[in-house]
Amino acid sequence: MALNRREFMLTLPIGAGMVSACSSASRQLRAGSGYEELGTSTPEGAGKTSILVAMPQTSQTKEVWTGLSDELGKQYRLVAVRAEGPSAVGAITEGIRRTQPAGIVLMNNPTVAAYRSFQGQSGLTAFPPAVIVMTSFLDGHPTQVASATGISYEIPLITVVTNLRRLIASPIERVGVLVRAPLRGFVKRQADLARREQISVIEQEVSANPNASEIKWALRKLKSQIHALWILNDDHLLTPRLIAEGWLPGVNERPYCPSIVGAASLVSPSQSFGSFAVLPDHTALGVQAANIVFDIAENSWMVSVNAEAEPPVSTTTTVDLVQVRERFLLRDNALRQVDRILE
Repeated sequence: MALNRREFMLTLPIGAGMVSACSSASRQLRAGSGYEELGTSTPEGAGKTSILVAMPQTSQTKEVWTGLSDELGKQYRLVAVRAEGPSAVGAITEGIRRTQPAGIVLMNNPTVAAYRSFQGQSGLTAFPPAVIVMTSFLDGHPTQVASATGISYEIPLITVVTNLRRLIASPIERVGVLVRAPLRGFVKRQADLARREQISVIEQEVSANPNASEIKWALRKLKSQIHALWILNDDHLLTPRLIAEGWLPGVNERPYCPSIVGAASLVSPSQSFGSFAVLPDHTALGVQAANIVFDIAENSWMVSVNAEAEPPVSTTTTVDLVQVRERFLLRDNALRQVDRILE
């Protein structure tokens, strides 16, 4: 039985999830309260260089931690600190005081914002190099955090649509997107790349803080012009209320078109929202972040002036098979190319 919109929203892992223990005791994740060192990975021998990892407690960050600690743990002392909610700035501040890290890894948007606040409040002029992962719209040079680089979480649109074309038999040439003014630059860069595969991006701009009625109106206008809908990971557009009262009614009105989302939680057969997602492999994301740390270490613990955010090197695909079968024509053997099928 399909869930209603309220029940669907309650199933989304918005905010946090408890992190269970990893298999290795040397990198075990622990839960607690107050200042928390969620995990440590200590190599043999004393006096090893420290890397501070600031992260919330979610299943996805646990996977990133696994890849990160497997790669770095034999050479560096890793300390994972719980950074979420109002105490995040204090946790990062205390973590830096205790570990005196040569480098820092930051996971997700609020953690990056907390570290940026730390930098503004500290009175210091130099900071350890930071590697940013699991953060939305990180491309080019991160300018809001001093001495930082990282890995973008968004998969390039050209990659996502190429994958979707292998699944859906109908043509996908025009992709529509609802966009707020601050993200038009990001959308333009993605659109420029997508044109290489004869994909045109049609924008429908919405206000800085739209209500559900504006979302529904914009979707109705846009869907009459497109073959697929691209839904950005924009916190201002994906609040629980806007999803329940704006996006879900709009997506589930005719004419139907496959919807591309950038979060696994938005693909669910219990309620038709995201049809298809291409996401980073989180363990591989940790390995990739570790390799960036190694590069920074070889550069005397400095971020190269030419360093730009990298795209994820490994991805996974997810499809809502219930929605896709009901509304669209699948290609022969299409599902063999999908990593996660929900039905």
